[in-house]
Amino acid sequence: MVVSLDLVVVIWSVILFVLAFYFAVGRLGKVSTGKGTKFDAFSGGEELPPERGKYHSELFVYAALFVAFEVVGLLLASSIAARGLLWPLLFTLAGGFSLFVLMVWFVGTGGAELA
Repeated sequence: MVVSLDLVVVIWSVILFVLAFYFAVGRLGKVSTGKGTKFDAFSGGEELPPERGKYHSELFVYAALFVAFEVVGLLLASSIAARGLLWPLLFTLAGGFSLFVLMVWFVGTGGAELA
């Protein structure tokens, strides 16, 4: 089986774009490191309430999973009408990678446990 150059370019383009977007957006977040009053949260002279811990919302997790599977399913279904195997294969690979990342996030949030 011969893999066309277009397929390789498209797959690598998707992977590089996702990684570039991930790192670019990651740099936008505020990172505060250090100790002392300069790095404390501003409370206007009031006592800060104790931290509550991790917030769990099972409804949001299942809604996010549903939307992700729905989008990948619709993309795959619409790509089948395209000529050739490039688009179905591309959407299968990109969608599968996206769902894998989403499932890792799902397990990381405590939505499921690995047996």
